[in-house]
Amino acid sequence: MMSTLPEEVQVVIIGGGIGGASIAYHLAKRGVSDVLLLERDRLTCGTTWHAAGLVGTLWPTKNMTQLGAYSHRLYQELEAETGQATGYKRNGSISLAQTTARLEELTRTAEMARVFGVEVEVVGPKRLGELYPSIDTSDLVGGLHLPKDGQTNPIDVTMALAKGARMNGATVREGITVTRILTDGGRVTGVETNQGTIRARKVVLTGGMWSRDLAKQVGVVLPLFACEHYYVVTEPIPGLTSNLPIMRDLDHGVYFKEDAGKLLIGFFEDNANPLPMSKVPADFSFGQLPYEIEHFEKYLERAMIRYPVLEKIGISTFFNGPESFTTDNQHLMGEAPLLKNFFVACGFNSRGIGGAGGIGKVMAEWIDLGYPPMDVWESDCRRAMPFQGDETYLENRVAEALERSYAMHWPYYQYRSSRGIRKSPFYDRLVELGAVHGEVAGWERPNWYAPMGVKPEYEYSYGRQNWFPYAAQEHNNVRENVGFYDLTSLAKFKVTGRDAETLLQRLCCADVAVPVGKLVYTQWLNERGGIEADLTVVKMGEDEFMIATPCGSHVKDWSWLLTHVAKEENVEITDITDQFGVIALQGPNARAVFQTMTEQDLSNEHFGFGTGRWMNAGGVRLWAQRISYVGELGWEIYIPVQDALAFLDALLETGKSFGLRPAGMHAVDALRMEKGFRHWGHDIVYEDNLVDAGLAFTAKPNKNTPFIGRDAFVDQKAAGIGRKRMVCFLLENSEPLLFHNEPILMNGKPVGYLTSGNYAHHLGAAIGMGYVSADEPVTAEFIAKGRFAIQVNGRPEPAKASLKPFYDPTSERMRA
Repeated sequence: MMSTLPEEVQVVIIGGGIGGASIAYHLAKRGVSDVLLLERDRLTCGTTWHAAGLVGTLWPTKNMTQLGAYSHRLYQELEAETGQATGYKRNGSISLAQTTARLEELTRTAEMARVFGVEVEVVGPKRLGELYPSIDTSDLVGGLHLPKDGQTNPIDVTMALAKGARMNGATVREGITVTRILTDGGRVTGVETNQGTIRARKVVLTGGMWSRDLAKQVGVVLPLFACEHYYVVTEPIPGLTSNLPIMRDLDHGVYFKEDAGKLLIGFFEDNANPLPMSKVPADFSFGQLPYEIEHFEKYLERAMIRYPVLEKIGISTFFNGPESFTTDNQHLMGEAPLLKNFFVACGFNSRGIGGAGGIGKVMAEWIDLGYPPMDVWESDCRRAMPFQGDETYLENRVAEALERSYAMHWPYYQYRSSRGIRKSPFYDRLVELGAVHGEVAGWERPNWYAPMGVKPEYEYSYGRQNWFPYAAQEHNNVRENVGFYDLTSLAKFKVTGRDAETLLQRLCCADVAVPVGKLVYTQWLNERGGIEADLTVVKMGEDEFMIATPCGSHVKDWSWLLTHVAKEENVEITDITDQFGVIALQGPNARAVFQTMTEQDLSNEHFGFGTGRWMNAGGVRLWAQRISYVGELGWEIYIPVQDALAFLDALLETGKSFGLRPAGMHAVDALRMEKGFRHWGHDIVYEDNLVDAGLAFTAKPNKNTPFIGRDAFVDQKAAGIGRKRMVCFLLENSEPLLFHNEPILMNGKPVGYLTSGNYAHHLGAAIGMGYVSADEPVTAEFIAKGRFAIQVNGRPEPAKASLKPFYDPTSERMRA
């Protein structure tokens, strides 16, 4: 081992678990040889060494599934490349269903998996018994078989990755503790260790459960928290074959893995124990936590029920070790917001071994290129909100997140824990009206309204949930009359100063050099023409603009805005999100209601679509702008927070004679889909471009100030109609429901999957949106010739397909 540390390197990686080793390996393979991996004790010592070593083929999204597939290929080839055994083998896996609801979940999962290229089959109890002899199948209704799932030895595969990294020029040092991350002017500069300071152009934090505290030093929020994770290892089981598949007994919260003639049996319990770092010894390494048999006894009993052989087999090991979980059960990876060249990869939610190969590859490319090579938004660390660094919040939420690993993944599921963090000024009044709130980015948002006498709680299922008829009423009232919904959660940024317009012209693909009061719908693009943000910009005054963007991308968009200000530009940027309550008043009678509250002329001639102004209404001073996310005549009304409740009360009083009623976000989502409006994070992300997404009309490449991504957009537009395009679908049968990820079939063959799904109450059937890919340009004629269907729970449901919205394609109603 080297006796001294280098004074300067290109990349420092903090943490020698499988994640850090994989990133070092892939950076070195890319030719970035000046890489230094630092481990405070020995490689694998934190969590990796005691992981179960499961390597799945199916992940929640297409791109993450591709990364999982890459992990399999890598682990299979590492031994030949490095000479270090990995213990990798492909025994496959089975997932069991005890209820028809669980079987529907698994069936829908299988249908999605096939589109993603995963080999999977839905099987019955008899086949499950054949695949895993001696299990009790009497209570099963079916399950999934994934024949290509695998398993590996976590220590061995990490050692192979580290050896491969060294073989390609990287340096791996053990026994070095990083005590501080060094920064200067919003950029990382190196690390301080117990053996000296190292300058570095880029720093990568892969420190597992220690990552949150290290990142906090430099103002980066990583919402992860350790939980206790229990498993047992049996005594040798006579006759146990080495090719047994991994078995996930989901409804029992138990998994089984063959391990050298024994069984490793692990638990995802519904009463998980969070583990504050104060309870982790400072020198914790290859250690264990105290185990409480009472805590997991019922799960062990369930394991014996499923596999009765265990009743005669002893337990050789009772184990309890730490695992890091995040607030939404997705990884944390990528470049941190507002700190250039500081990257993270942590919070693996007990899936780190299976994910590390692909994560290492995408992270190495991200670090080297400066941008993500593919869409991994569901794992992007920029989705984290500042409040999510709070330990009390995390301790409560991650316990539920661990539970969610094996619990039913119901459509529209709402987390129970750590709620009420961010409330609009309308919250209490809307609760009085029956609001049942959901949560996005910490914001409590009404999802539906329970009428008097109806319990304001979700009853989950894969069918029409209890709120379905009430959301239908809200939906139709907006279409036929007038409704309102709470939009306070919108992230709102104020941009002022001499160069405000110059900055926004450079960021926005649309032209924002407009008169005062003009509202512009636009996107922010990256240099590749990918869509980084979907938002509105309104010119509120000379050299004064307001940006409104979805709450889920608040941190990402704020970071993008601030980091693109040139040093010489005279601009002031303020986050004004909490300064306003926002009400969207929408529907054919919106003008009649609003006009009753103000002396301002709201006629189309005097308050046209796409304009905004300060005005008095309902006794308060507010900003109103004509725009709609639901495809109707309406206004988004920004009220100073101190006056917000007074305005709502005035609106409710005025609206009584018009039949005004509130609408929840379930109705809003269905309304926007009827109108074909895209949603960033689902229908458009940073690997999608304007042409494919059907949004090319927003870009103005000939404006005086070239926007970021202009050249890429011009090339994409010049290439003509592409072979991948966003298409709207409406089922012909009114009964099935769509959520998202359902396969799109054209002439019986998969051509894509839905990025969004809901029920179009006005149109009378389920509706979806998704990209269709083909070997020829996806034109209107191409769509018209095809026979389309959406695969729903084992059945292809015929569907109408259109490049245009099914509702008001010419937008006459919004502009009325």
